[in-house]
Amino acid sequence: MFKLLFRLAYFAAIFVEGLIILRIILTLIKANLENTFASWVLHMSSIFIAPFDGVVSSTLQINSVEIELTALVALLFYIIAAFVLSELLKSFSRE
Repeated sequence: MFKLLFRLAYFAAIFVEGLIILRIILTLIKANLENTFASWVLHMSSIFIAPFDGVVSSTLQINSVEIELTALVALLFYIIAAFVLSELLKSFSRE
């Protein structure tokens, strides 16, 4: 039972983190938002980034490169949360 729970938790964490990383990459390369895949990634990742709006300024511009700081803060939070959840699940397993 715990192995299934581990796998589901890892899958969810990797899925969310992957979406946010894809969002960061797509915004860095200024992807065409009319593309179906790019718009899907931006829409799905905005669900996970929305709670972090207003924590920091939304973007950082260095020359012509624009970096989404909100997405980076969300990614950092989800990485830490996944690690903590992983350790909690390991502590409750009997193996």
